[in-house]
Amino acid sequence: MMTLATKTREGITKERFDRLVKEWKETRPPASSIEKMAMHHAYQQIIGLGPDAVPLILRELVFAPAQWFWALRSITGENPVDEDHRGNVNKMADDWYAWAKTNGYTL
Repeated sequence: MMTLATKTREGITKERFDRLVKEWKETRPPASSIEKMAMHHAYQQIIGLGPDAVPLILRELVFAPAQWFWALRSITGENPVDEDHRGNVNKMADDWYAWAKTNGYTL
C-alpha cells in the first residue's frame, strides 16, 4: 500500500529527475564522451537520487540507452550486460530490461 508520504516522495523524485534530465541534456557538450557526460553535475545528482531513480532511468533507457548504463550500474551495483553484448547499445539495453523484470521493475 502506498502512503501519502511515499507518493509525495516519489512525485518529488520524478519532478526532480525530469528537471535534472532536462538540465543535463541542455547543458552537456554535444558529442561528449560518456565519461564526460556522466561527470556532469546534473547526471551526478541523478545518480545521487539512488534507488528511487532506477525505474525512472529504466524508462529513459528506452529513448537514450547509451547514456544511462553508467547511472544504472552506479546506483544498483549491478552489470547485467552480457560480455558479447558490449558495444551493442540495443542488446545492452535488452540486458538491463531483463534485469529490471527479474528484479520486479515494470517498464
